[in-house]
Amino acid sequence: MAKTKSNRNKHRRRDAGNWSNADHENRMATRIASIQKKRDRKQRALLEQEEQQNDGLQQQPLEQYDDKPPAAKKLKHEQPLHQKRNKNYRNKHARLAQHVPENTYKHTHLAHDGYEQIESSKLRLATSQIQRQVTALKERLEEWDPVEEGKLAKAEAEGLVDETSMEHKLKLHAEHRKEDAMARAKAQSEVVLLHAKHGVNSSFHRRKHNLKKHARPGPETWKLKGAARPAWEVYDFDTRYQDPHMKAHEDANARARRVKNIMRLCKGRFALDDDEMDETNNSNEDDNSKKLFPTPQPLCRRYLSLLTQLGSLQLERKNYSSARKAFLEVLELEGTDWPYSITNARNQLMNMYMSTNRPASARKLWERLDNDGSAWIRYSAALIEYVSWNLLQEEGSTAESAERLLAKAIRGNVYVAFFLGWPQMFEKAMEYTEELVERGDSPSGSILEAIEYGCSVNEDKGLGMWAGTDGSLEWVRSVILKVLNSDDENGDANPEDKLVKADLMIWERKLATEEEDYERERNEKEQMKAYEETNQSDNEESSHREEDDEEEPDSLMYAGMFRTAMDWLQDAGEFLQAPTYDFISSEDNADEKDEAKDMTANQTGNEHGLDGSDKSGSGTDDSSESEE
Repeated sequence: MAKTKSNRNKHRRRDAGNWSNADHENRMATRIASIQKKRDRKQRALLEQEEQQNDGLQQQPLEQYDDKPPAAKKLKHEQPLHQKRNKNYRNKHARLAQHVPENTYKHTHLAHDGYEQIESSKLRLATSQIQRQVTALKERLEEWDPVEEGKLAKAEAEGLVDETSMEHKLKLHAEHRKEDAMARAKAQSEVVLLHAKHGVNSSFHRRKHNLKKHARPGPETWKLKGAARPAWEVYDFDTRYQDPHMKAHEDANARARRVKNIMRLCKGRFALDDDEMDETNNSNEDDNSKKLFPTPQPLCRRYLSLLTQLGSLQLERKNYSSARKAFLEVLELEGTDWPYSITNARNQLMNMYMSTNRPASARKLWERLDNDGSAWIRYSAALIEYVSWNLLQEEGSTAESAERLLAKAIRGNVYVAFFLGWPQMFEKAMEYTEELVERGDSPSGSILEAIEYGCSVNEDKGLGMWAGTDGSLEWVRSVILKVLNSDDENGDANPEDKLVKADLMIWERKLATEEEDYERERNEKEQMKAYEETNQSDNEESSHREEDDEEEPDSLMYAGMFRTAMDWLQDAGEFLQAPTYDFISSEDNADEKDEAKDMTANQTGNEHGLDGSDKSGSGTDDSSESEE
């Protein structure tokens, strides 16, 4: 059948009579009922809204009354269709990013991880970053080429950047991305201008683009034919040709002869600078020994710093084996014969052994670092010896050996002994010690090191470890009081092994010396700063330069706090009290306890005897005068 207009409209005319009057009335009744329900609902909502507004007006003062209340939000069933639809979640992350604080990773802030998980992920990322730097620098030191290093040093002096560094690559990548974005924007604008000038369907801009993309070949691409071709090849071979493989082989042989392994040649001397190396070579010349290879600085010190950071991160993540490996490598490269260390790897390794209950390893470490004057090493050795003698009763450990190690520790840093003997008094006197404890790089034997050791509340190091050991603080206090109340300064023993009163009373002179040094250094820095400001006054750009130097802790303030605590102790008469020996808990050490008590009783008896003899002598004089 042909598809005519009448045939296409047949089904419409046929379906048009299906609507009956009964269905129409039912639909109308349903519609009227729904409209009535909506009116009732609207009326109830308006009544509730008026009641809420009246309650709010009664609670608010008259001054805050507004004649024009805010328009109430329409109910959901009264809203138009474009407002009833579901919200668009395409910009969900953009809306959430508005609540993210500055200097915070968005994914980290919006994640559902806890604080511990976020911190562990940060530590893992930092560890991997430091590990990559350590690996790259180690490869560079193992294959040290003086020629290449000289070129790099010259480039740095001229202001050039090392193209192989990761920092340069990231910066170059950012610049390239910026240039690409600008180029794309420029190309887009040019295309738009061409379309506007020549039309969208014009082929002018396409021909221009093809000409730019496929440049016309130059004479260097021409292919010679005939007699000209072999003549050109012979000329090129005779004058300019050089075998690249032979040249690479010669360069590799020359580099192999130049390369030195710094990790092996400078082992034990990574912390020495040029002046110290000169002194070492001069001493070797006097001994007719071989001259040492100079230590390349500052790369060696940087490698020690990176290794120490890696060990600290592994220790924070409780990867004790990896931390121990990093710290021991620092000890081997830096050397154990020097009385000082430019890193705190020794201290952290000792604290790790103490916190993980490894006394044998700690004992080996302090025997290996016999020349180290750090309080972390010497006082840890005294604590281990005390535990071995008094608590564990190990063979070979006695009270004399423990006091010998304590005397050596006090000679290294006398301030720590008073911190351990009277911790409550110094806790009241010392303030602003949190930053100093977290700093962790105080010089050995200084008041700053004593505060760092004696004010650490962590149970794994410093005073916290002494406080967690039974009777250790009482033992230190008894030794100090015994020495201060005794008249015999030298005794029968070797003065180097026995603690004398001069070792404890030297704290005033040391503290005054530290204060003088701090004031002198501060004045020198102020003079240098003033001199630089006067020289840079003519240059406007340099005058606005920001200084990133860290402020050093105020030694004068901490020295005054220490003096205040010592004055409190002297006013309270703490140094005049007799030592107590209640810390001796073992039965085998009961004899030593009785002997110590007898010694103190004899000392007090001698003092009273001297007082009595003086009194008796004065009495005889009075009687003789009366008889006369």
